[in-house]
Amino acid sequence: MQPGAIYEEKILSKGISIVLISIAGLMLFLTVYQGLVKPLGSEPAPNWFYMILFLLFSGLAFVFGRLTIRMTPSSISVGYGPLGQSISWDNIEDCFLDETSTARYGGAGVRVTRIDSNWRIIYNVIESPRVGLSLKEGRFKEVVFSTRHPDDVMKTIKEWASI
Repeated sequence: MQPGAIYEEKILSKGISIVLISIAGLMLFLTVYQGLVKPLGSEPAPNWFYMILFLLFSGLAFVFGRLTIRMTPSSISVGYGPLGQSISWDNIEDCFLDETSTARYGGAGVRVTRIDSNWRIIYNVIESPRVGLSLKEGRFKEVVFSTRHPDDVMKTIKEWASI
């Protein structure tokens, strides 16, 4: 746990990691195959194209492979790498256990949807339950995120957000 954190959790997203690493591996294989064996098709893409795709999917696997939840005395932060947000405790109106179907969200990763006239941003790992936050203000009125310990997370949120 980082200094100053009152709670921290990092969740490895196995499904996202496997898919993205598999695609990256395929792009690396195509680069090597085309460079050492023979060109792919009658009008092959250049090797640099496959290498760029390899680097892109490797980077995506690194960023989206782990969801981080960090609570400090001033805020709660949730996100995948640089894609996340920090919410101050005084902006939290309520917290709830989210029971919306993963299919409704369209899978894992960062998702945005509208539910019951509220815009919701979701940081989803398919293998985990989710906690939701209702916010007093902001572009998104609800933030939902996966956690392995929903009871502990909700207890801490209720304590620090005074709800």
